[in-house]
This record gives sequence, C-alpha cells and structure tokens, in this order.
Amino acid sequence: MLLVAVAVIPAWSVTDKEMDQARAIAAKFYLRWANNGSGYLDDVNPKSMAELSSKLKAKEKENIKAFNAVKVPSAAEYAKWDKQKLADFWAGTAFQTPGLNAEGRGGRSKARKLIMEMKVSAPAKEAPKPETPKPETPKPEAGAVEAEEAVVADTIIGTMAEVGDAPAAGDEILKDQQQMEKDAADASMKEPEQSHTWVYILVLAILVGVVIWLVVYAANLMKRQPGSDDEEGESAELRAQAKKAIARKNEELEDMRKRLQAEESRSADLGAELEKMKLECKRAEDKVAQLREENMMLRNNAAIQQQRREAAPVAAAAAQASPARQEATAAPRKPTVAGAKPAEPAQAPILKVIYLGRANARGIFVRADRKINAGNTIYRLDTNDGLVGTFHVVDEPEVVDVALANPSEYLANGCVGEDLQDTLGVTRIITESAGTAIFENGYWKVLRKTKVRYE
Repeated sequence: MLLVAVAVIPAWSVTDKEMDQARAIAAKFYLRWANNGSGYLDDVNPKSMAELSSKLKAKEKENIKAFNAVKVPSAAEYAKWDKQKLADFWAGTAFQTPGLNAEGRGGRSKARKLIMEMKVSAPAKEAPKPETPKPETPKPEAGAVEAEEAVVADTIIGTMAEVGDAPAAGDEILKDQQQMEKDAADASMKEPEQSHTWVYILVLAILVGVVIWLVVYAANLMKRQPGSDDEEGESAELRAQAKKAIARKNEELEDMRKRLQAEESRSADLGAELEKMKLECKRAEDKVAQLREENMMLRNNAAIQQQRREAAPVAAAAAQASPARQEATAAPRKPTVAGAKPAEPAQAPILKVIYLGRANARGIFVRADRKINAGNTIYRLDTNDGLVGTFHVVDEPEVVDVALANPSEYLANGCVGEDLQDTLGVTRIITESAGTAIFENGYWKVLRKTKVRYE
C-alpha cells in the first residue's frame, strides 16, 4: 500500500481586533501629518479607533471624518490576510482614498512600520486528509484450494497407477501442484507492484529511441565532415577558383599601382611647371613695380622741370628791369664806411612747394604733384633749391582719412611715431618735427623721417 502525505497549509487569519488596531494606527499618523499642531498624538498609542477618538481634539475630530470614509473590506475578506496584506491596505490603499488631505498622506510610511511590528494571530493548521486504501486482490479460500488439490491428486494418482508407478509419481506431482498454487497466491499479492511495470517499459522504450536518434545524428554529422572524395573534389575546385580570383585581383591592383605612379609622375611635372610659372610671375610683378617707380620718378622730374620753366620768365623779367626803377624801388643805401664789411643779401621769403605721395620700402616717394591730389597726396615738401627739402604730413581731412585707412602703406616708410597702427578715434595727424628729403636720380628720397603723433 502507498501512503499519501498531506502538506500542512498555513492559513493566516486577521481578527476584528487586529483590523481595528491597524486602522487606528493609520488614522493616527494621517491626523498627525494633516495638522502640524497635533504633536500631542506622538504620545498616543491607540489599540482601537474608539481609544483614538476619545483622545482627539476638535481639529483632529474634524480631520478624521475623511479617514472614516475609507471603505473597509468585509470580515470574510480580511480573515484571509496576513500581516503584509494588512499593512498594504492600511498603509497603502487607505491613504490613496479620494478626499484625504494631501499632507496627511505623508504619514503612510510610519503607519506601515508600526503595523508590521504588530502581533498577528498564529496560523491555524488543517487536519490531515485520511489515507485512501487501495483495493486488494481477494485470496482463494483454504477449503476450496484443498478440495481442488485433492481432486487433482486423485486424478493423477489414478493415472499413474495404470502405468505401474502410481504412489511415487502421485506424491511428487502433488507437491509440484501445491508449489504452483502457492506461487500463484504470492503473485496475486504482488499484483499492485507489477501493474506499474508498463511505465518502466515505456521509459525504457523512450530512452532506446533517444539513443537511436543520437546514433543517426552522429552518423549524418560524420558524413558532413570534410574528407570524402566528393567533398575533397569540391574543396579543391573552390580553392582553385579562389586562387584565380586572387590572381585577377592582384593583376588589377598592379595595374592600378602603375596608373597611380604615372599620375604621381604627371602631378610632379605639373607641380614643377607651376613653380616655374610662379617664379616667372614673381619676376613680372617685380618688373611692373620697377616700371611703376620709374614712371613715378619721371613724372616727379617732369613736375620739377615744369616748375623751373615757369619760374624762369619771372626771373628774366626782373633782370631786364631799368636801373632807375630798380633804384626807385630799392632801399636807400647807407654810406660806406672805410673798413666796414658789405651787408649780406636777404634770403628769398617764398619757398617752392611740392606735394608728394607715399614712400615705398626703399624710401622713394612714388609721386609728386604741384597741388594736392586727393587719394594720392600724403606729404608737403618745401625746398629752396630743388635739391634738398623738408616734408611733413598734409593736415587736411581728405589726406588724413587716406593715411589713417592704411598706416602701414601710407605712413610707415616716411614717418615715425608711437602706435602708428592704433588709429581708433583719431581725427588729426600732427607733425612734431619735419623730415628731410633729397632729390637724386630724378626722384625725391627720404633722408630722415618726419615725426608725427595722433589726435
């Protein structure tokens, strides 16, 4: 017989008293958080709602009305709860009820802590289920077996007597028959155990099937392994095709390498040609700059010659004037005293004026004009003999604007001063000391730069 053991299933049962105590704890912390002035509740540890209500002040009695509206489950429902479910309801579900004070909901964490510290009734145990006896195979009655054995024995003895050996053979056969009956009875007692033999046979058959499947799978796997003649032939063909493909790619790479070398050689030739052209272009630019300077010198020389030609008629007319007129216009002479030195002639009061452009890096003024040429004139040169003169920056708004637009180009080669590049807010260029220039080889050249400052 097989005995069936029944497991004991715990059944927690929350009582009405425990339910009321958990409700009172939750209500206390709701009221405490809903009103900051309810500090007196910290000393109250209620065991029931009635005990809590008896200790409330007017404000808390008003606030507890919303908490009393929380829907409480039936006794049949919470009778199946454990301590965790009890805490989940009064510290979770109850605090989510609509209509509660939002600040009062902050007390749920402390309510949960105290509820989890409560003692809940011990679990009840279910009675074990009674064993179900299995039916037994009925045993044959002893009297019937003995009667049957006697009949069989008599038959066997009678038969053996006819052949002349009845007594000994009958006893032996009788004993065999009794042994067979006994074995049959034992077999009937073990029938319940033999009834499960088919399960073992089925399991064995499944295992044999799994083994057969594994053998077949291994055989197929071995066939797929490389090494057979067909697969070796296919592998050789694939290797040959791969070699051919690699050879073609190598040829293509070699061809591309040669083309790349040709392009690099061509690029190098083009680079050399470009450098050559750049050099020729630089030489051409230098030639153009030289021609421009020579042209400017010629223009300066022409301007000076023009001034000299214009001044010549005036000097000739003055020389041809009559002596009488010269005496009339001349100042009275003092009597000559013996041993006294003659008086030195007075210097000419009028200076020759030339307006010069900017000076280049070699200190040569690039142009000369008789009048201010807007956009080009920078300096004014004063000279007595047309060979040496002094120059300074023209203090005119149009000249100052041009000079300040690019001090490096218009001022740096003819002037010195502090922070010539700092032109922010400058309106005038003041000359502190004039520079000196000389006329040679047909152009004016800086001997000493003029000193300036900004205003």
